[in-house]
Amino acid sequence: MRWAPGGNRKGQAVGYQEILRRLAIIDEAFASDQAGLVLGTPGARDLDPKVSALVQVGALTAIGAPEVCLEWCTSKALAAGATEDEITGTLLAVAPVIGLGRIVAAAPGVAGGFGYDIEAALEEPGEP
Repeated sequence: MRWAPGGNRKGQAVGYQEILRRLAIIDEAFASDQAGLVLGTPGARDLDPKVSALVQVGALTAIGAPEVCLEWCTSKALAAGATEDEITGTLLAVAPVIGLGRIVAAAPGVAGGFGYDIEAALEEPGEP
């Protein structure tokens, strides 16, 4: 459903709910069509997709992006051919510049992108 200004009250309720839902799940087509956001890497033609995705992981970490954004970006990096070691290496590379707090805050989102349940791992003493 496309958002359209105006309309009846019931239609508006569905409109804002659908907008919020699509933004929350990072619906790339919706973000591009409705918000004018290009979530790809159009300006990074000189970087291969994997390097561009790793840079994006580092940038999202640096700005304190929400967990869902980090999970999404991590998944995109994996799809572009980055390994889990390269992605976590990116976190370690930006750590001296952005600080421990940003890295700690990013860890659950990155773990989610890997499909790694960090919460469960933290509850298991002695497990890697």
